[in-house]
Amino acid sequence: MKRLITAVLLSLMSSVSVAKELVGVWELVSGNYVDGSGTLVDYKDLDMQALKVISDSHFSFTSMKGGDFWASGTGTYEFTEGKYTETLRYNSFGQATGAQFAFTTKIEDSLWYNERWEDGKRMEYEVWQRVE
Repeated sequence: MKRLITAVLLSLMSSVSVAKELVGVWELVSGNYVDGSGTLVDYKDLDMQALKVISDSHFSFTSMKGGDFWASGTGTYEFTEGKYTETLRYNSFGQATGAQFAFTTKIEDSLWYNERWEDGKRMEYEVWQRVE
């Protein structure tokens, strides 16, 4: 029983320490997404820039296409077992409050990699770099 409790505590501590690794300011380095017509769009082709700020419990992002505003969103997030899930509170792109976006995620050095899948198809891929 002690081993089980120890294993559970270590697992929880590991998730918390990894979640703490997310706290900070991140800049979008590269990525792509599948648009409404099913076309894969590279962020580089859009001249996309974005910043995402992560606190202990909330996220907020703003993105620009060239010099023009593109999108923003904010809400809460959860990080467990390699899954990062954002729950929107406010956004500029028409999603309902409470909409969720779940990503498979990993952090390596100063880079944060996210993939979002729907029905077995990758819908979004992001690479973020820590700036603060």
